[in-house]
Amino acid sequence: MVRPETPKGVVLVLMPIGRDAATVAKLIERAGLRPVVCNTLQEVIENLEWVIEVVVVAEEALYGNNARVLEDWVGRQPPWSDQPFVVLTNRNEGGKFAAFRRELVIRLRNVGFLERPLQAITLQATVLSAERARRRQYQTRAYLEAQRGASAELERLVAERTADLERANSQLREEIAGRERAQAALLQAQKIEALGQLVGGVAHDFNNLLMAVIGNLDLLSKKLGEDARLHRLLDGAMEGARRGATLTQRLLAFARKQELKAQATDVRSLVEDMIGLIDRSVGPMVRIELHAEDNMPVVDVDPNQLEMALLNLAVNARDAMITGGVLTIGLSEQIVDIDDQLGVQPGRYVVLSVRDTGEGMDAQTLARAVEPFFSTKGVGKGTGLGLSMVFGLAQQSGGALRLESTPSSGTTARLWLPVASETSPPSGRAPNIVTQASAPAKILFVDDDLLIAGSTVDLLEDLGHQVIEAHSAIEALRLLESGLAADLLITDHAMPGMTGIELAREVRRQYPRLPILLATGFAELEGSEVVDVARLAKPYTQAQLATEIAHLLPNGRDGF
Repeated sequence: MVRPETPKGVVLVLMPIGRDAATVAKLIERAGLRPVVCNTLQEVIENLEWVIEVVVVAEEALYGNNARVLEDWVGRQPPWSDQPFVVLTNRNEGGKFAAFRRELVIRLRNVGFLERPLQAITLQATVLSAERARRRQYQTRAYLEAQRGASAELERLVAERTADLERANSQLREEIAGRERAQAALLQAQKIEALGQLVGGVAHDFNNLLMAVIGNLDLLSKKLGEDARLHRLLDGAMEGARRGATLTQRLLAFARKQELKAQATDVRSLVEDMIGLIDRSVGPMVRIELHAEDNMPVVDVDPNQLEMALLNLAVNARDAMITGGVLTIGLSEQIVDIDDQLGVQPGRYVVLSVRDTGEGMDAQTLARAVEPFFSTKGVGKGTGLGLSMVFGLAQQSGGALRLESTPSSGTTARLWLPVASETSPPSGRAPNIVTQASAPAKILFVDDDLLIAGSTVDLLEDLGHQVIEAHSAIEALRLLESGLAADLLITDHAMPGMTGIELAREVRRQYPRLPILLATGFAELEGSEVVDVARLAKPYTQAQLATEIAHLLPNGRDGF
């Protein structure tokens, strides 16, 4: 029987040999959790009767029949519970050890393996991830208990108020309507998520195509003579490619896969600085009012993307007020105690609201407002991506976008942004204006797309570098293992077999001095938090590529 959870996550540690238990406990404590060191497996079982987020156990402590004791406890868990175990293994690759570990998976069910020796961050990240998953199980338990309590209460009310049948039926109808609303909200969320997956994939593929177009146009611009007409045609093609890149960025924003540079941002100062631009954008027929609370906290958001989101909301409001009106921008601090209404984590939020006095929207239009390419404007008067971008920014920043509207009563958009934990923005890298590396370098370039590979290789060679191509991560590793002394590794991420992050992790392990540049159109990459590499967003120009190379190789290199 698992008892109520404690305020601070508890991690049981069983490592009976040497000082490993004290070392692991210290790392867990630094991660913000409370370690409890156990000396025997029986002590672990006794502690498991209380709320335990994670169990970290050395492999050797489970040899023999010890795992059977844990298996019995695992089998007695209630349906909502799936206790996570992290087993620290040794470098034993024999068949006997492999069979033992497979048996542990069957016995303990929710088990992960970490091979020693391991980095502190690897252990902490794994334990924190397991702790978060366990917390979600407790939330599920609370929800189930609440549901059971609600059902019992309903039965009691029905029994006591049988005479008032009409009232009971009315209450039942209300509950059914509430469930239907919840189901509709769930279906809408699933629809938006599916659209995000589709849009994100299309945008990524489109980014690759634009990469080839922009790269080749970059090179072609250097080969033209003085023919003004050819330059005009080339400039038109490049502008079209840039607009395509802007479109993909908006798509990626909706799919929550855009590259964000979040920092502690003073939203009130940002809004006040933008009032002039918004005023020019909405025109003289719209009056702007700003209502902001004093002493607003800073929020954790990308300020450039927030400016674009605010401008999109203002322009949408202007278009809704055909004969003019009032555009009200508000700022307030709100505290969310529970996360079942907004879909955000409990905590402090700054709410940026934009309200207009325009035509408003009916329920059907409101339900589709954030869908990409959905627009009520005429042909050629918008892409239908403005609200989609704002929605994606809110989601990716850990906040939410909520729209309220009724016909003839205007529309209010509220952007919820989490308050920053730090009061000062992180110090970023100073912009590097160098456009070419100071010396030619030998570069290993990896991309499975031959079109992208050919274009980028031409860009690199035009910069004076020697380029060795590889069309898979495995091929790149073989080249390095064969003795290739590269100065820099540039790799795509989305590749079959082994991704760019996985390649970077392996190269960092074997060749720690080799600089790595990851070129990708995605912002959030699985595993990127444990591999610190430079990033270059697709599509990029030759100047951007040269700048990154110059930053990684400021004085040239003679191979790692």
